[in-house]
Amino acid sequence: MDPLGVLLEVLALAGYPGGLFLGVMAWVTYRGAGLPAGPALDARGAAAIAAALVGAAMAPLPDSPAASLPPPGGATPNLVAAILLLAVAVSLVAPRPWSLPRQGLAAFGVGALVLLGLVAASFSLSNIAGTTGGTGVAARILAAVAVLVALPLVVKPHLPTGSGAARAMVVASTVEVVLGLLIPPAQPWPVGPLWVLGLAVAVAAYAVLLRLVRAATQQENAALVTLAAVCSAAASVAAIIAGRP
Repeated sequence: MDPLGVLLEVLALAGYPGGLFLGVMAWVTYRGAGLPAGPALDARGAAAIAAALVGAAMAPLPDSPAASLPPPGGATPNLVAAILLLAVAVSLVAPRPWSLPRQGLAAFGVGALVLLGLVAASFSLSNIAGTTGGTGVAARILAAVAVLVALPLVVKPHLPTGSGAARAMVVASTVEVVLGLLIPPAQPWPVGPLWVLGLAVAVAAYAVLLRLVRAATQQENAALVTLAAVCSAAASVAAIIAGRP
């Protein structure tokens, strides 16, 4: 066992980018979006929070302890692992039954994110966030836009179906990971903290936007569904082009 690796894992889960940092982002999301409290936290909500916490701990943010783990530690931030954890968290808090548009958006969004592995020829979140090149950057931006547009349509966080804390945590963790893919991971002081501050501001702005489009997302507005689907398709195509030798 690598003691340093274990310590870094604990810091990533308990402090930043998971734990306390995610908790603050979830509170900002809860308040900014005006999410209803809903029923008390149950087993499903607790499981969703746990999955979201571990997923957020993999976010490729500047100075993330998880990003310092060497491959022998077996815990390098992995795109597929993060997506699976967030998908589980979303499935636990999203209302049922799932309409066809919601199923399609979830599948397209996951596909667009997975294909980002082609951009860096790696599923390492840090490697993907650090890639350059116009097509690869476009793929990351389009995938982020697709997920951010689709997220409230899929989760419908304003419906009081489950704990408000769990819904806020799932939304905040997903936004944190997706926006983290747009931030260069290796940043000197004080540039790194400024990126993180910008992320926090972006989460707050996104939360307010969720409040403004509440009715449209609950009704699965056709324009939003189309926008998310088009961005997912464009991101997938850009990632495939960027990954070609």
